[in-house]
Amino acid sequence: MDGKTHFIVGGIAGIGVASYVGAELPTAISFTLLGACVGLVPDLDVKGTLSNKISLNKNWIITLLGLLGLLIIVNSFIVYKDVDRWLGFGLGLALMIIPPFLIKQKYMLLLTGATSLILGIYQQNTWLMLLGIYICIAALLPHRSLTHSFIGLFYFSLIGYFLEKDFQINGILLVCTVSYASHLLLDMKIFRKNRRGVKLFQPFSKLEI
Repeated sequence: MDGKTHFIVGGIAGIGVASYVGAELPTAISFTLLGACVGLVPDLDVKGTLSNKISLNKNWIITLLGLLGLLIIVNSFIVYKDVDRWLGFGLGLALMIIPPFLIKQKYMLLLTGATSLILGIYQQNTWLMLLGIYICIAALLPHRSLTHSFIGLFYFSLIGYFLEKDFQINGILLVCTVSYASHLLLDMKIFRKNRRGVKLFQPFSKLEI
């Protein structure tokens, strides 16, 4: 399924949980937004809607490094002479040419996960640490691997548990679990739109459902 479908169904799951726990309107709205985002989470293992939103954009990084390289070149010809001038020129030129070939979106996602993990450790925040680890692992995985399995579902439910414990709002765990599960369900082969299904029991089984 596409990202829009996962986003909408995840949001609907959030509304369902809000109704089930009898949440007030502000909480219901929060559950809807949370569910919509969680509905996209398993696809962090691919360059997609959510990964581009939560990670640093590689194009901005490449542009900034290119501008820095240009400034170094200009500064080298104004300030330095002889060998130092050409060393500065080489460094500046490298910053303008090399980054587009080395910097990829998955590295930006990995950096985002590492940042979340470090912040979680610094703040002694368990759910943020777990989320950081999830993002880092997802950035390195092939599409529809562990994030699209019962292990991924269990792990993100664990994040939901600590998130609910931190915010003291009943229903957060359920939103995370149901919305995540909705993504796995929508990616199954029972829907004709899906060319391939999901291997829910990986890494123990390659059975595709």
